[in-house]
Amino acid sequence: MVRRRPPVAEPVIDTLVLEGLEDAEASDVEPHLDHRALRFADVDLSGRDLRGVEFHECAFDGLVADGADLRGARFVETRIERLDAPLLSAARSAWRDVRVAASRIGAAELYEADVRTVAVSGSKLDYVNLRSAEVRDLLFEDCRIGELDLGQARVERLAFRGCVIGEVRLDAARLTSVDLRGATVGALAGFESLRGVVITPEQAAGFAEQFALHLGLTLLD
Repeated sequence: MVRRRPPVAEPVIDTLVLEGLEDAEASDVEPHLDHRALRFADVDLSGRDLRGVEFHECAFDGLVADGADLRGARFVETRIERLDAPLLSAARSAWRDVRVAASRIGAAELYEADVRTVAVSGSKLDYVNLRSAEVRDLLFEDCRIGELDLGQARVERLAFRGCVIGEVRLDAARLTSVDLRGATVGALAGFESLRGVVITPEQAAGFAEQFALHLGLTLLD
């Protein structure tokens, strides 16, 4: 009897089409307000209190957001290119059908966020904090990530293509179809939560010492 490998569900990421956008400026952005069908070019929102702000069907072509308070913000059907944020403070924010490209992010504080149908490409992220977040359909492509923290998160359909990750933390996470095969991963933490993770045999061999340490095994030649 031949046992077939179970299929790996990939993130569902559709093409995002934005049309009929109206040009806007940084001064047009206000906290707790809903901004719709706007295009922002090279805007600087650094240090702004923008808690609860909402963007629907918007495009950012160049955005500086260092230290902007985006807690509780909502980004829906929005494209963000060339985001520069040494600190992206966006805890408990919502990201629905969002594309992020060619960006540089230091610490992305996204704990307890709601992330659905999001693609991040060609970007460098030092630390991504998704602890206790709800994640569904998230794709990283051609990205360098220092540390990805998924502790206590619920994640369904997460994949990487052509990525390098220093460390992935999975402590107490609930995972379904988390595909690490397209990433070079330096270290894993949270081995008790590996159910639902897909790796290659070569990756498994590379993690052998970490697996052994977790299980209390001694590896000898």
